[in-house]
Amino acid sequence: MDKPRSAIKLRQLEYFVGAAKTLNFSKAAAALFISQPALSQQIAELEAELGAPLFHRKGRLMRLTQAGEIYRTYAVKAIAEVHAGRIALDELAGMTRGRLRLGVSQSLVHRLLPPILGEFIERYPQIEIEVVEQAPADIEKGLAEGVLDVGLAFAPAILDDTELEPLLEERLVLVMRSSEALAGRESVRLAELDGKRLVRMTDNFSTRHLIDRYFITANAVPNFAYETNSIEVMRGIAAMSDVMAIIPEGAVSSDYGLAVVPLTDPTPIRVTALLWSRNSFRTYAARSFSAIVRERFPTLLPLSFATANEPALS
Repeated sequence: MDKPRSAIKLRQLEYFVGAAKTLNFSKAAAALFISQPALSQQIAELEAELGAPLFHRKGRLMRLTQAGEIYRTYAVKAIAEVHAGRIALDELAGMTRGRLRLGVSQSLVHRLLPPILGEFIERYPQIEIEVVEQAPADIEKGLAEGVLDVGLAFAPAILDDTELEPLLEERLVLVMRSSEALAGRESVRLAELDGKRLVRMTDNFSTRHLIDRYFITANAVPNFAYETNSIEVMRGIAAMSDVMAIIPEGAVSSDYGLAVVPLTDPTPIRVTALLWSRNSFRTYAARSFSAIVRERFPTLLPLSFATANEPALS
């Protein structure tokens, strides 16, 4: 007769996910505020319950086994579901206290988030806020794993689990010195930039990949002579050399005296959106924040998108 299995405890899942994140029992124990022997014991009990080792241990080196890799996905989801269930019950009881875990793309942190957060804090001072500045791919991952409640980033989505709520469509335009040959044109087709010298954003920004896809559609391969993570640098290079740049229309600054030319065939568009996980409970805090975003977002655009001091694009 098989020995009956005991119930897996939530804390065991939390300890396992913590250890899987650091791959170091000492660091994981410190982060979880428990002793290393206690952590090791709970992991051992979980492995015994599952009937499979979750970690390979060799001296100080540690990595997840194949079973550990598989089980981590389910453990993360289980923890998130329990957390969402607690929040749902709190809201059912009429409690408005809570926590907002928000993932935001870099450029939105600097341009649009402060006034929105200010409004949120004034209306809901009892709600704790955790803001994480991340690349859109990391925001989507955090939403899927239940680590984040809502995201503010750029389309398109990468994961099937991500639901997008578009907020703004923004044209991307070509900027250059007024003395350049293309400066007097009413528009420039993307195909005409084949072989032209351009500065672009570094690989970790979603707008860079969006522009790359537009060039593939236009069958054009520009000569990307420089890369930077700063729109200020992009505008400076375009103003002081024969190298052109493609930036959001609202980020054009009059300080540089740049010529601005629309792009066509196709016209590159960047979409700012709220990001949600399709399978996660939308908390009271996240719903309240998104309502303010929808309310305040249009009023912030004329000022925020014209700033000359924006440090970077996502």
